[in-house]
Amino acid sequence: MVYAMAAAGADAVFIDQEHNLHNTETVFDLVAHAHAGGITPLVRPPQIDYAWITRLLDGGCQSLLIPHVRHPSEVEHLIDLAFYHPGGRRGVALVGGAGVNYQEVTSTTDAMRWANENLLIALIIETPEAVEALEELLLPGVGLALVGHGDLAQLYGVPGDSRHRLVLEAQERVRSLCAERGIAYGVFQPNPHLIANEVALGAQLIVHGGVFSFIRKSVGNFRRTVEEALTANSTSELVQPCGGPSVHR
Repeated sequence: MVYAMAAAGADAVFIDQEHNLHNTETVFDLVAHAHAGGITPLVRPPQIDYAWITRLLDGGCQSLLIPHVRHPSEVEHLIDLAFYHPGGRRGVALVGGAGVNYQEVTSTTDAMRWANENLLIALIIETPEAVEALEELLLPGVGLALVGHGDLAQLYGVPGDSRHRLVLEAQERVRSLCAERGIAYGVFQPNPHLIANEVALGAQLIVHGGVFSFIRKSVGNFRRTVEEALTANSTSELVQPCGGPSVHR
């Protein structure tokens, strides 16, 4: 799948452990294939936790998207876990594996510097608490902030309304502060008709769609094409296989 995404021209592939059932070993395989295919893997762990963060980083996950942050202390803890000295106190495992790009480590300080310089910590701003504490959340070490419309709308009491005033105001607050501090800004945007607007507002990363939605849309478009062809040629017909949907013969 990640090779197909890369061949289609995507810049990054989003690997989600919060809402999907991928185990860590599967994620490591996906990350390795993404690097081999020339596409950036963005991994969302389910929570800020020593075991999750340490193993993902040691397994080659260099871009972590952290969900549901609420308090500055959580971000401080995250940075402490994710960065080696002097930025943090990440557990040292310089054994020539994926965490150091499979290179032999001849200098501990050089390997730590490489790991720190090739790490992206992204915060998903999807709680009212995060919006309120935004200035304290965007600490040195945070390289990207994304707005999670879905959860934010729900927690503001307007589920499903990503264009509600409260959500748009939160998005503008995130965008403005990111621009002020030189932090990249991104959004989760499932609606293709709103992508041009997101780009105009300065989004540098847009997470759009997913495997199920891409397949559903493609199959749906093909189905409509077949139905249009059948309408134009009344001699063709659909047959109904036992237990399945109509197909063209």
